[in-house]
Amino acid sequence: MILKYIDDKSSEIKTLGKLLEKSNSIAQKKLIDTQLKKIVSGDEAEQENAYYLNFALENSKNVLLLHDIRLEHKGRTAQFDHILISRFGIELLETKSSKGTITINNDGSMIFKNGKYTNTYPNPIEQSKRHAAVLKEFISDSELLSKRIDILGGINISSKVLIHPKTTVTNNELPDGFERADSFLSNRNKEIDNTSILKAISWIGKAYDINKAKEIANLLIDAHKPLLFDYAKKFKVNNENIEINIKEVPVATNSIDENTKDKDTPIPCPRCKEGELIVRKVKSKTAQEKYNNDEFIGCSRYPKCKYTEDK
Repeated sequence: MILKYIDDKSSEIKTLGKLLEKSNSIAQKKLIDTQLKKIVSGDEAEQENAYYLNFALENSKNVLLLHDIRLEHKGRTAQFDHILISRFGIELLETKSSKGTITINNDGSMIFKNGKYTNTYPNPIEQSKRHAAVLKEFISDSELLSKRIDILGGINISSKVLIHPKTTVTNNELPDGFERADSFLSNRNKEIDNTSILKAISWIGKAYDINKAKEIANLLIDAHKPLLFDYAKKFKVNNENIEINIKEVPVATNSIDENTKDKDTPIPCPRCKEGELIVRKVKSKTAQEKYNNDEFIGCSRYPKCKYTEDK
């Protein structure tokens, strides 16, 4: 079941395109164009990897799928490309893609080569483990799970790195923790089938029902804080008449509660111009910190339009 899709990058791409047209500096244009291509190619790779997950899990009743979550907790930040949540724990999936080649070193670091350019990046699994620690603490502090699970070491969280199917990898075999996006779920099912009895008992000891898994998923959706960039300021371009924003999170309809609507005073949505502003109820502690009241204003075309404001 898909509860959150990848954030819409169209507004961000449109903003950079306008800045590119407006700039009169060759050096400045080059920087903006590089940023634009990076966002476009990264979004394409993430969307393509997400396709394989969506295809397999869209109708699943036992695994919840969230894309593109950014979490801030106690001064630390964690970014997750894809999250699988089931009653046995959480799997964090990091997307990697390159039009050139990737070499994975023995220490897990990665070398990206594209023509004459070579870049080295640190071990993404170790980075994912650090992000997992933030996530684990966040869930523990929410007190959604029983103390029994905390006593047993907390919720199970594992990490994998998904390589785009079209990316060339020089390694003869992918190291542990690295998998092709198109074969990940098949390998995951085999891994579960081959799980030892002791490990299975450990999972069961920390298990909870699927409704609790949905609570965790919706907690993360509410806590998601997309990173907003002021590209006009970054590239020092006059931002007059240039819209600078990133559309908010598209969330699947099956994670949405019924909305209340003020039918007497319909107000057009200022973002999409098609929907009307309606009153929504705040459902979690995290959302309470986001808004001044226990209600907030949102667009009636949700999730196609995610405009929100304080009531």
